Amino acid sequence: MHNVTGYSSVKTVLMPIVASLTGLILFFIVYPPAQLFSTKITISIIVVVFGSSVLTSILLHRLFKKNLQVMTNIFHSMDDVVGVKDYQGNFVFCNEKVAYLYQSTPEQMVGKDDYFFTKNREQADFFLKSAQDIMDRFEKEVVYESSMDTNTGEVRHFSSTKIPFKDTKNNCKIAIFAKDITDIARLKEGADRNQKRLEHVLDVSEEGLWEWNIQTNQVLHNKRWENIIGIESSRETFIEFEACIVQEDKAKVGQALDLLLTKSQPYNIEFRMKRPDGKVIWVWDRGRVAEVDENGDPIWLVGIILDITTEKLNQQKIERLAYYDSLTGLVNRTQLEVELDEVIQLSVQKGQYSAVLFLDLDRFKLLNDSYGHHMGDKLLTLVASRLIDKGSSDMVISRFGGDEFVIIYPLVDSDEDKAIFEAQRYANELMIEISKTFFIQNDHHDVSIEYDISVSVGGIVFNGQDTTTGSLLQLADLALYRVKSTSVSQALIFGIDMKDELTHSSQLLKDIRQSIVDQDFLIYLQPKLNRDETLIGAEALVRWQHPTRGLLNPAAFIDQAEESNFIVKIGKQVLMQVCEQLSLWQRSSETQHLTISVNLSAKQIWQSQFVDDFMLTVNSFDIDKSKLIVEVTETVLLQDIKDATEKMNRLKSHGITISLDDFGTGYSSLNYLHRLPIDEIKIDRSFINDFAEDEQVKLMVKSIVDLANNFGVNVVAEGVENIEQFDLLKEFNVDVYQGFFFSKPISLIEFERYLLT
Repeated sequence: MHNVTGYSSVKTVLMPIVASLTGLILFFIVYPPAQLFSTKITISIIVVVFGSSVLTSILLHRLFKKNLQVMTNIFHSMDDVVGVKDYQGNFVFCNEKVAYLYQSTPEQMVGKDDYFFTKNREQADFFLKSAQDIMDRFEKEVVYESSMDTNTGEVRHFSSTKIPFKDTKNNCKIAIFAKDITDIARLKEGADRNQKRLEHVLDVSEEGLWEWNIQTNQVLHNKRWENIIGIESSRETFIEFEACIVQEDKAKVGQALDLLLTKSQPYNIEFRMKRPDGKVIWVWDRGRVAEVDENGDPIWLVGIILDITTEKLNQQKIERLAYYDSLTGLVNRTQLEVELDEVIQLSVQKGQYSAVLFLDLDRFKLLNDSYGHHMGDKLLTLVASRLIDKGSSDMVISRFGGDEFVIIYPLVDSDEDKAIFEAQRYANELMIEISKTFFIQNDHHDVSIEYDISVSVGGIVFNGQDTTTGSLLQLADLALYRVKSTSVSQALIFGIDMKDELTHSSQLLKDIRQSIVDQDFLIYLQPKLNRDETLIGAEALVRWQHPTRGLLNPAAFIDQAEESNFIVKIGKQVLMQVCEQLSLWQRSSETQHLTISVNLSAKQIWQSQFVDDFMLTVNSFDIDKSKLIVEVTETVLLQDIKDATEKMNRLKSHGITISLDDFGTGYSSLNYLHRLPIDEIKIDRSFINDFAEDEQVKLMVKSIVDLANNFGVNVVAEGVENIEQFDLLKEFNVDVYQGFFFSKPISLIEFERYLLT
């Protein structure tokens, strides 16, 4: 394997290298341990005696020559690349590692350059230029370079030490000692790729990466962290970061970090920061301990931070939509129940009474109908502002729905009577405040209006024992109904001992609701006669065939039906039965002349689609519409005379007959007679009761009849109880009569018998 030519080449190349310091070190390595001591002594003596002169080199050469074969064998057995090239880049010597990479032998490679074996001109030229530059400078250099393994085609990486030297003929050559660092390079490349990939992922996820040395307060971070926090890297980074935390959130951030450092609890927290540019943001910060010292104490923390300001703002918007009224900003019904449940528990804990107040605005619908819903919305916001101004910080004020508001007044007093008194006082103050004139700006027409409303307030005082949010709200709502049904001018606050009475009303409303579904409401008819006591028609009066309590008169349920708006659905059922009865009568020549009058509730007429709904029902029956008489009272007209007049005119245009009930009791009766399309008036029964004995009443009745005759309007006397009243009314030329003197209200079957008498 090592022929004379190869041996001579090694000798020629290595002798000058041994003459250098590097060669001397290699020489030490060549000798076995047994010879090392004597060799060291020999070399030391030579160097001391002769110095580093040419003579020293000759002596060392003689020593080296003796062991040249041993050195050559060592070079060939090394895993590192060892080679020598001349100035033209041709190999003068190489070990077997080089030959293996080039698929050759050390002997065959002598005199040939890299290109001969790799056929890679670019790589060969690079190696040649690099070697020549070093030989020209004649300075040792360590370089990192790559070469192709011709066995596998893969590129391998080397850390090469290149030493220029001159041979015995003074020709410049270069010795190359290269360590294969391919595995290390690949690990580094992989680490670089992972780092870049991580940075890319963090950039995509918009998260800032940070590292914090808690012992030095050194902070390292990526660019995204700077973009989020607005702080550039410096020695003061942590101090600046800490200063940016909003004051109210500093304590919880500090506590979370302390738990991470002392108990290794996860650091995962949301808090606010005020950036150096003044912008306040929400961040989500997460971190963990990455390195500890020999005592187990944390050194480095690592984590990521994310700007969640947009998500927080959206969350707040969602919460406001979920828990607050979008118009007034007050607590909505959902959140009200949560707050009330907390007050119930608090009342139990403190042993004190709290109150729930229900408020309902009067004349609110009139504003909507007259000026539009946008004006109604403005009024609601103004009412909400007044409620807030009159409330305290511990009160919960809610818009319950429509024009209803609820106030929770917590911990009023430990004595029930005092709590009721205080809640009553506060509620009455609210009524006074809200009854003050409102100045409402109309944005659509750039005008403002002055508008007055009144408010009804009912409530319940409780101490939290044996009660629920649902039952309290129901009882307070029923208390409000009680206020509205009694028409009192002040608030009514009930103690919890009124629960049974109020619950009775609640059960009544439930029964009404179910009976509407079951159609338990029916009509009774009270006959109407002329002066000759000839039957000319009837008034339809509602009755309730209660499933357990039997037949109920209106006095037992009409107020609750009115207040709960159930009267609208009951009125529709009554109208259908009236039309059905008229249809039956008009099929026979003996009864086709009969009329039926039906009472209209104020709640029915106030419905915006009242006329359309009314005529839809009437037109579903084949009847003479002039035989259908609708009776309206002054209560209906007081709300909005303009709206009522318009609706009555529309009914009149469809052929419906209009009757004004309870005429003579209102201060505006004459005005109504002039403005409304009235076909008949009904003298209030209060006049008829005193008619026979009171001359003043007689005069008033005569005046009413004369007035009606002048307007061409029929007159109906209701509540005729005896023959004396009947005879006197006939003298005054009253047209139509009804009352117990003729018949009480009777069922449809009984009315059929009445027809035959």
